[in-house]
Amino acid sequence: MNDFVTLLVECGRAAQPTVDEKLDDALTRLDHLLAGVSADLGVEYYGPCVGVEAVDAHRLVVRAHAWDMGRAEWGVRVCSAAPQAHWRAEWTLRGAGRLRKALIVRALPEFFAGYAQAVAAAGRGQSASGRRVAELARRFSAAT
Repeated sequence: MNDFVTLLVECGRAAQPTVDEKLDDALTRLDHLLAGVSADLGVEYYGPCVGVEAVDAHRLVVRAHAWDMGRAEWGVRVCSAAPQAHWRAEWTLRGAGRLRKALIVRALPEFFAGYAQAVAAAGRGQSASGRRVAELARRFSAAT
């Protein structure tokens, strides 16, 4: 876990994060980690804006997403925040475009801080997955 998290922390601190294969790999690993953790926790979280648009059009959201037809999967996705979209999942972390990926890595400290609070508020903070989210929140908060 340390290598890819360290890369994400460093990218989030960079004035202009390098969007390359290493970042894509780290985002894929984070997607996989959060899929398992969020499925275990079952706690929804509507996180920070990661829109390249001027408005709050897209946010990082943890919940059971209807990603494939007829099947919902827990995880984090970039979702449309438009009221009529009902938090429709649009991209995985890796699947987002270059500009949005830079916003995603910069938003990770806020994302993990908020997600850890939501997990604690749901009474799941002392579970193994809850402690993992809290540890990620600590790692990313040390970067800010």
